[in-house]
Amino acid sequence: MADDGEQYAGGGQSLQRGKSVEELARDFDKTQVEELPVVLGFSARLNMLWDLAGAAPPQAEGRVISVLAINREWRESDVRGWLQKDVLPPRLDLYNMVRFLVSQLDEGQDPRRWEAFLVYGSPIVSSPISSAMYREDQTRREIASTIFAQITDEYGIPPSAYEADEVFQRCLTLMHKFNIYELRDFQSGHLEPFKNYMFPSQG
Repeated sequence: MADDGEQYAGGGQSLQRGKSVEELARDFDKTQVEELPVVLGFSARLNMLWDLAGAAPPQAEGRVISVLAINREWRESDVRGWLQKDVLPPRLDLYNMVRFLVSQLDEGQDPRRWEAFLVYGSPIVSSPISSAMYREDQTRREIASTIFAQITDEYGIPPSAYEADEVFQRCLTLMHKFNIYELRDFQSGHLEPFKNYMFPSQG
């Protein structure tokens, strides 16, 4: 029986899957890319982690400048790309950033899971954000308030028709389920399911 060296030595020799090395090389050429694609949603997830960690002010209040003050080796253009344009940081920068941010959270958070979640998002990697953590975050509560107001206005639901705190909590629950991290994540297609869940008696 030939050993591995003999089995794969010939460039044109067929492998166990029935393809020659040349065919596999052509397949590789077809699938490779010159640069990594943009990771959609990365910035939203990263900003969410910065929000939860409380390590920098909101985006509109100078987050980029504050992040630069935390690590003076980072460049402003790079940080803006990470926070605003779904650009992945270099591997070491991402690793160190996540370790720092997760260290600001409650115990029991896994930096490796957070890093994977930031890169791949849900449902590929389940969200490490607990419902309780999500509900307590001020930015998410502000988004919920905006959604709440938008739905009551859109459907003409009067204040007398609901218990405000109960409906607000339902809104946060569904936001967490739909992975809504920023207001722009809430699309027109969300209106109907949110309305039905938040105001079941109005259906």
